[in-house]
Amino acid sequence: MSPNVLLTCLTLAAVSLLTGCALLHPRKSFEQAIGHPPTLLLQGSIAPGANADSVIPFDVVVVRDKAMLKQISQMDAATWFGAKGRCAYRGGAKAKVQFHSWEFVPGQTFALDIPLPADTTAVLGFADYGSAGEHRIPLASSGSQFVEMGIDGVHASAVPSNGPPARPPAAEKQKVCPDD
Repeated sequence: MSPNVLLTCLTLAAVSLLTGCALLHPRKSFEQAIGHPPTLLLQGSIAPGANADSVIPFDVVVVRDKAMLKQISQMDAATWFGAKGRCAYRGGAKAKVQFHSWEFVPGQTFALDIPLPADTTAVLGFADYGSAGEHRIPLASSGSQFVEMGIDGVHASAVPSNGPPARPPAAEKQKVCPDD
């Protein structure tokens, strides 16, 4: 057997093994089986004049525990961004709750690529508006979604076919908690 044929056979065997592994573990996709975590692509826009023409802090919260989901899904954005909110849930890579933070300005568009652990229970978005309201949205746990931050609130929907122009990914905000 020639070296090229042998290499092709070994490659096919490896792909077959990885694909079989993904089939045995239905929560894992083929990309996960070869070491790529699933992601959620969020595209969005902020309406001109949104949040009384002020910056809107936005967090994407990845929850990996049903009890934590019940607790966090009852919070409004004011609570999440408050003293007993997001920083109380912060943890390392094995934490049951992880969050990613950004700040957007009225008129801005964005693209976010959120890594999601295989055991993700739910994904939520919180937008810190100055006005009263939940300002919390459920997000998909894979694929892509469109987030619209309007004048007085935030909404999520399927990505429109004529969505915002492709932009470089938005830079995630660092040091969001006092002890960061």
